Amino acid sequence: MRDRRWDFLYEREKQTAKDYLVSRFTVELAAELSAWPPPHLDWSSEAERQRWSSAAGAHPRDEVIRLALEVARLDLGREFERMEAHLEHERHRLMGPAEVAAVHLVARLATEACLEFKERAERIALSRADLIAALHAVERRLFRVTLG
Repeated sequence: MRDRRWDFLYEREKQTAKDYLVSRFTVELAAELSAWPPPHLDWSSEAERQRWSSAAGAHPRDEVIRLALEVARLDLGREFERMEAHLEHERHRLMGPAEVAAVHLVARLATEACLEFKERAERIALSRADLIAALHAVERRLFRVTLG
């Protein structure tokens, strides 16, 4: 009788180290965003804490997180004019200054996480396009729709 305990390993698709690391990064970033506020927010100054602390209080609405991830993708793509125009165009979706601050804080957190990941994983040669795709994967993971 053949031992079938390990058959699932033969059915798995091969995955490069780069793909594996990017998928692990997306899982971690999605978990960090879903467990808002992050426990490790360090403010560099009192003015910064006052400016952004309203965003660090309650978990932002899904629409705010989606907008922040869009802004982060544009920032990583170095499309600064388009990012500013997009923020101005979508400002009507936000309900007050706390949500505006939340968009900026979440976008900054996501962008800095991506750039730190790229710096730490220098041997796998991540491009900005890879990081933008990772943020798309984070958004898909956060806002999965399951049909029951």
